[in-house]
Amino acid sequence: MKYFNLRVYEADGVFAKGEAESVVVPTFDGEYGVMAHHENLVVSIVPGMLKYRMKGGEDRVAAVSSGMMRVEDNDVLIIVESAERPEDIDAERSKEAEAEAREEMLRKKSEEDYFLAEATLIRAINRLKVKNRGGS
Repeated sequence: MKYFNLRVYEADGVFAKGEAESVVVPTFDGEYGVMAHHENLVVSIVPGMLKYRMKGGEDRVAAVSSGMMRVEDNDVLIIVESAERPEDIDAERSKEAEAEAREEMLRKKSEEDYFLAEATLIRAINRLKVKNRGGS
């Protein structure tokens, strides 16, 4: 098996680091996967599920916010605003946030309020999806 260096940073620091077999990030056009010796590129990340496998490990998932990924010379750098493992996600809090965001969107106070509520809704749904996929 061939590996590449993976670094995942979030606002609070290092989320994951080390040799990896694969990584899949959410993008505007769907999921984008990378394995060892991938061509160099930069891609935008949208809120969604990050999937990755470290050297000799099991598949892992995380809920991520928007950010970017740079692949260069077998080195993958991912920078996102936030990243959460399934075991760190509070499902009840996410369900409450989802319900509140839906209510806020229905109120239609202003376009800005609507888009903020929509972003909160997307994050809550993503967190629940990752929580359910990752167990715990």
